[in-house]
Amino acid sequence: MPNRIHFLLFLAALAVALSCGTRTPTRVPAGTPPASLDVKHIRELLQHVAGADLKPAQVEIKSIAPGTGNDNAVVEARIETAFRLQRENGAWKVAEVRLGDRQWESLDLVEAAVQHEKERRTTGLLQRLAEGLEAYRREKGQFVATEDVSVLLDHLAPRYLGNPLRFDWWGSQFVYHGTPSSYQLLSAGPDRKPGTSDDLVVRSQ
Repeated sequence: MPNRIHFLLFLAALAVALSCGTRTPTRVPAGTPPASLDVKHIRELLQHVAGADLKPAQVEIKSIAPGTGNDNAVVEARIETAFRLQRENGAWKVAEVRLGDRQWESLDLVEAAVQHEKERRTTGLLQRLAEGLEAYRREKGQFVATEDVSVLLDHLAPRYLGNPLRFDWWGSQFVYHGTPSSYQLLSAGPDRKPGTSDDLVVRSQ
């Protein structure tokens, strides 16, 4: 199930839809790293990503661009698939997505699992920030006193925190309230509104 979840996130990120109209020609910029990454290889990867079983004609590679490093690339692709719709209380909703000829997955189950994974990963980010704050306190004798996450990260990175962690897995900036003797770190959670019941919170002991 987790592998198929990742595939469905991939579909959403690429704006998957039923194929129609004229196809856009493949465009591969020169100097794309790594040199061994070509259209044929990428298409094969996307056909079978996370356990999917797509035909070559269902995967169109539109462009390949350099990423942020030599071992990184950004691929723009079009995936042809199908969605099964269902009517509930007079309103239509997307119920399932097809991963292959006979592979269908429930989007309700996928959405619940994705939210759970985002919570798990965001909790991990909060814990790393908390560890950085504790390391800062041990050396400085106090926590970072600020209400500004940018100021917090200026104090912690890179000595106490290897990578600045500004955003949670819903794309919202973390909220920090700190005094010399205590702090509270907060993710606004799925609804992206601080102070509601789905907030994820870490406090000083």
